[in-house]
Amino acid sequence: MIFDTIGNNGLYSNVSPLIAKALKIAAETDFEKMKDGRYEVDSDKLFYMVQRYKTRPVYEKIEAHKKYIDLQLIVKGNEQIGYAGTKDLKIQVPFDETKDVMFFNPPENTTFLKMQKGDFAIFWPSDAHMPGCQIDKAEDVIKVVFKIKV
Repeated sequence: MIFDTIGNNGLYSNVSPLIAKALKIAAETDFEKMKDGRYEVDSDKLFYMVQRYKTRPVYEKIEAHKKYIDLQLIVKGNEQIGYAGTKDLKIQVPFDETKDVMFFNPPENTTFLKMQKGDFAIFWPSDAHMPGCQIDKAEDVIKVVFKIKV
C-alpha cells in the first residue's frame, strides 16, 4: 500500500508505467468539472471512475481485488479508508470474477488512513480496503478510483 499526496506523484514514476500514467492524469485533471462515471484511458489496462457520495460509518466488510490495483484519489472532502493485509483475513463473500472483488471480515487491528483533498492511496491485490468511511460525521466527497491491470 502507498499513501501520499498527489504533489509527490513524480516519486512513483518508476513503480510501473501504468501507475505513472494514472498519477500524471490525477495530477493534471480537474475532476470536479467531470460527470460521475467511467473513463477509459488504455482499454482494460487502465481506466478510472469519478464518484460523488456521502461518507458513512465504518462497516462490517473489507474488500480486495485480484485483477486490478486500486489508486484512490480524494478530489474534494475528507474520508477515512480502512486497510489490512489479506493474508489472515476470513472470507465473507468469495471472489466474484466478473466484478473483480471479494469481501472479508475486517480485522480488529484495521488501520485507517485519514484522507483529504489531494491525498491518494494505492492498494495492491494483497491489500484489503474499506473506502468511503466518515471521519467524524458524514461528508460529501468527490473521489477518483483508477483501476490498473495487474
